Amino acid sequence: MIFGGLTMKPVDKDLIIKGENIYLRPITGEDTEQVLRWRNAPDVVENFLYRKKITVEEHQNWLKNKVFTGAVHQFVICTIKDDTPIGSVYLQNFDEENNKAEWGLFLDADGTRSKGVGTEVGNLILDYAFHQLGLHKLHSRVLAYNKPCVRMNEKLGFRQEAYLRDELMLNGKYEDLILYGALEGDKRE
Repeated sequence: MIFGGLTMKPVDKDLIIKGENIYLRPITGEDTEQVLRWRNAPDVVENFLYRKKITVEEHQNWLKNKVFTGAVHQFVICTIKDDTPIGSVYLQNFDEENNKAEWGLFLDADGTRSKGVGTEVGNLILDYAFHQLGLHKLHSRVLAYNKPCVRMNEKLGFRQEAYLRDELMLNGKYEDLILYGALEGDKRE
């Protein structure tokens, strides 16, 4: 896949993206059990657009057909203090023609939320996307009721580009969806 003058390829297996309190490392097959535990947790599922439980086979197919081909760049988030994996962040839906991608993350509910972890992860993935991949824009889709994610995107300099009322039918109820976008020069908190 040619992208921004570069050929998109799988993330280098030795790449480590370090922050102040956390670091990002490429996801591996050995992470499957833990990633499925995080991703299938009810409090994570309620904030995802795709709500079905992910099976081991589906996750392995995701790795094989998306991550290991370079179509998705996915990382495991680990604490620097004790190397504990606490979640995952990814870039997907690369748009070669327009030099942009979508980002998302999910965190383990065990004490990692509301501690600035998401903002630190977001800053790292923005730097990676803009400075290492040479992307022009990142975007995200956020359910309007997910106030922590709304705040995090806004802290990261994402701007609301659309507010789609009753966009999705989730659990028998229509939900609003916010589309956010960030460019390299957008101011972050």
